[in-house]
Amino acid sequence: MGSIVTYGEEILETFAQRAFGPVDSLILSWVSYLKLSAASGKVRSWQGVRFGELFRAEYFGELFPPTWDTPEGRRLYAAMAASPRFRDIKVMGYTEQVDVEREKQFAAMSFQLNNALSYVAFRGTDSTMVGWKEDFNMAFQFPVPAQKAAAEYLTEAAKHCTGELRVGGHSKGGNLAVYAVANGGGPLQNRIARVYSHDGPGFLESVLQSEAWAAISPKIDKTLPQSSLVGMLLEQQENFRVVRSDKFSIWQHDPFSWCVENGDFCFADSLTPEAQYLDRTLNRWVCSLSPQERERFVDSLYALVDAAQITTLTQLFTHWQESIPAILKAASQLDEDTKEFLFQTVKALVGLGVKHYPEMRALREGRGEENGHT
Repeated sequence: MGSIVTYGEEILETFAQRAFGPVDSLILSWVSYLKLSAASGKVRSWQGVRFGELFRAEYFGELFPPTWDTPEGRRLYAAMAASPRFRDIKVMGYTEQVDVEREKQFAAMSFQLNNALSYVAFRGTDSTMVGWKEDFNMAFQFPVPAQKAAAEYLTEAAKHCTGELRVGGHSKGGNLAVYAVANGGGPLQNRIARVYSHDGPGFLESVLQSEAWAAISPKIDKTLPQSSLVGMLLEQQENFRVVRSDKFSIWQHDPFSWCVENGDFCFADSLTPEAQYLDRTLNRWVCSLSPQERERFVDSLYALVDAAQITTLTQLFTHWQESIPAILKAASQLDEDTKEFLFQTVKALVGLGVKHYPEMRALREGRGEENGHT
């Protein structure tokens, strides 16, 4: 089974010869994670630079952040720089913003694919803890700072991008893309042919009942891997398609694991029983908490990480021998009321997990019977 890497290597037609599709969207969404400011100052301007000109060895040290510095990523980057489909794309309008005090992590870039087609990509969550904090803030805050920034960026990008406009992102980037389009106004929305959310978290129910949402919902193309967790967070009523992945569980969030064949994703009939179980459990747990309780829970957990002076996920997991004891020490210093609140909140989550476990077993057994398994 192929992947976005083999797609980049094998699909050589230009966008005038072969229509833009969801796999192209996921690839450009991945590119938005790269640290392009190290490569060329031109990418920050709306003048832009050819993608092929960015393929230089001296850029690689800063270009690939730790999370995305993989053999697959470098292979895809090389394929794009050589391919007639991607090498002449103009990359422009690159921006990245991190504001710890405002709990904001945002980055975006635009691509002029040809005179008749443009794509705006929003970066998902990076490895900073403030980026993850902003993600969790979505459970009680709307809009978060990155969503506001996305709407402002899309409005500005539309002034410089020509032709039909498509918008998308992976993970939080998909959520930002949908928010930006929904809040872009009628004239801008008329230019947008499609908005892609690749395993992006959903929205609060109040958002999905708004007129702004209703106006753009037919244009949303949401794709999730079979064992999606991130993309099902806050999921209420968004339609989505399920993509096969060659990895397991949460690791399916990795776009390089998504299966591609004949120029398109390989689709599955449904999410796995385990993913459906987690979806029911987590979303019902979130809905059982008031917005104030959600905020208190998220802020309390983040305070523990902050007290331990952990600023990135890489630091948290790579140096877990130091970070975990530091978090536990910070937890021991919490006041009794906060300790009890955290305990009871987590206890409620565990209780819901136990309650819904028989549903997962039934789903799994039913799926096995359909496939001829015991």
